[in-house]
Amino acid sequence: MISNQVLQNTLEGLREISRTEFCIIDTDGKTLASTYSEFEIQPQDIQAFVESQAASQLVKGYQYFKVCDDYQLEYILVAHGEDEDTYMVGKLAAFQIQSLIVAYKERFDKDSFIKNLLLDNLLLVDIYNRAKKLHIDADVRRVVMILELEQERQLHGEREESVRRQEQGLYHSC
Repeated sequence: MISNQVLQNTLEGLREISRTEFCIIDTDGKTLASTYSEFEIQPQDIQAFVESQAASQLVKGYQYFKVCDDYQLEYILVAHGEDEDTYMVGKLAAFQIQSLIVAYKERFDKDSFIKNLLLDNLLLVDIYNRAKKLHIDADVRRVVMILELEQERQLHGEREESVRRQEQGLYHSC
């Protein structure tokens, strides 16, 4: 889950770029981050938007956007303004927050960490830091087993042969 500090910093950066005021609210109506202290958002407006099928909506001078993670509503982003520019900036901000959700989820995901470890996609410093954050003991011996089924081996062999033939055809035609 993204910290409120990260959400606040993101909103402030977006406000500096777009000159649009933003607010992020959770599904219970609690304000998590805001660039404007005097947002006059009614709890019944938030609840009605959460229950609606709309991905975005204009209500009383505010643009509402749903921010989802795997089709699960996580946040409501509110942008102050009624014009098309506010709508566009709000859509961009919602996309940015959705991307942050994915990035943070992957960052703290044990499966992703192990996959990147096996693929040698991590620096040594990152390995120890992420292992510590994920509560994985770094000094424990582990075993990795790679299984290759006969069907996969035959299919893989056929692909290699096909590629080899294509490469030979290319070299012969030159």
